[in-house]
Amino acid sequence: MTTPCSPRLWCDALLAFLLLTSAFPQMQEREDGPLDSSLPEGVTVRSIINRFAALEQTYKQAREHYTYRQVVRMQTLDDRGFPDGEYNETFDVTFNDRDERVVKQVSRPRDTLKRIRVTEEDIDDIRNRLPFVLTTDEIPDYNIKYRGQQQTSGTHTFVFDISPKAMEEGRRYFEGRIWVDSNQFQIVKSAGKAVPDIYNQNGENLFPSFVTYRELVDGKYWFPSYTKSDDYLHFSTDSIHVVETVDYINYKRFGAESRIIFDGKQVGSDEPHQSRDQRGGSNQQQSATQQQSPAQNRPQNTAPAANPQPSTPQRSRTPQQPVNPPPQPTQYVQQALMSLEQEISDVITKRDVSILNRLLTDDYQLISANGDAESKFDFLSDVQKGRAGEFGPPEKMQVQVNGDRAIVIGERVESIPTDRNRMQTARVRFTDTFVRRAGEWYLVQTKEAAAPRR
Repeated sequence: MTTPCSPRLWCDALLAFLLLTSAFPQMQEREDGPLDSSLPEGVTVRSIINRFAALEQTYKQAREHYTYRQVVRMQTLDDRGFPDGEYNETFDVTFNDRDERVVKQVSRPRDTLKRIRVTEEDIDDIRNRLPFVLTTDEIPDYNIKYRGQQQTSGTHTFVFDISPKAMEEGRRYFEGRIWVDSNQFQIVKSAGKAVPDIYNQNGENLFPSFVTYRELVDGKYWFPSYTKSDDYLHFSTDSIHVVETVDYINYKRFGAESRIIFDGKQVGSDEPHQSRDQRGGSNQQQSATQQQSPAQNRPQNTAPAANPQPSTPQRSRTPQQPVNPPPQPTQYVQQALMSLEQEISDVITKRDVSILNRLLTDDYQLISANGDAESKFDFLSDVQKGRAGEFGPPEKMQVQVNGDRAIVIGERVESIPTDRNRMQTARVRFTDTFVRRAGEWYLVQTKEAAAPRR
């Protein structure tokens, strides 16, 4: 948003007047329980990020098949807390007779704002940043930091801080915090602001902080339900108090033929999705499928043989290795593995053997600088008993990705106990080899050497 002479407001389709006068951080404290910084149990941070990003992609695709109404209300407040200007707008997201997605104004916007004005960037933020989405292909653009676990609105969640790694000119980003449901691994709440603020020859275009809540729609998708903001925009000439709300109402699925497919399955269905050609395939093709997967494609209502023969014992099969999904973007893999390296250092220092056990393959080997090799289970024992010491954060990392294998080279400071009262500290150069199995990355080997002196 902008002032009349200098741009300064972000008008999104949101903001209803709020009777709250507290600042954004205070608002957060009232609504959320205490933040527990402990790592999650039974799942890795990396896995949480992968899972919610994949579901965000599904949510983003699904929302394109829904109609809804967005009601935006905004007020500026004077020094006494009384409204001295207001902006209201209602519009419908719907489809035309050619099944094209369109946005229609329900009525002419009401605008009595005097000290600020709504800008194009405000409108764009309302439609694209307030209902924040973080999909798999967008993850490489952001720094994602795990902060802990927290109760919010009666839901147990994992908490992450999000910030853009770099800002391309002309592109808008989200910066703030997200809450991920610990059972469904979907974002249920986001809080932050659209960035960057804009300063140029036209003036100052500033954007307030906001909180967006989601609701479960059709028992499948967590769609934005309500956005609110209560913030001050600090222009060079004045600070203006803005309160805003955005309501997202009347979600309705458009078209009976539309389906949302994720991971080869139709969302909301237990059956795998098949194309029309596959469903209409020949009996010969279906028979071949049954032969490949007899346990899952057993013929139904088959008459028994006239002279049944006694069944003979069969040797059990070796379980089939899980199949990897399609390769991920290299930039995303690089970021995921660097985050995984940080997680590995953290869990070693905290002696969290249960998580470390899931991150290492059963044939994992640690090869020390003197050439000694240690198995996974010997290493886990050392970690549990504190003999592995403390690992500092990984630095100077370089990631090489080759399909379902990757190598991370970097440095870190390791402190190893030599006796009860002494620690030996050294800078170590490590080379970690990772493999991808069923879509997850696991550490298969670590080679250590003395880091070159600076």
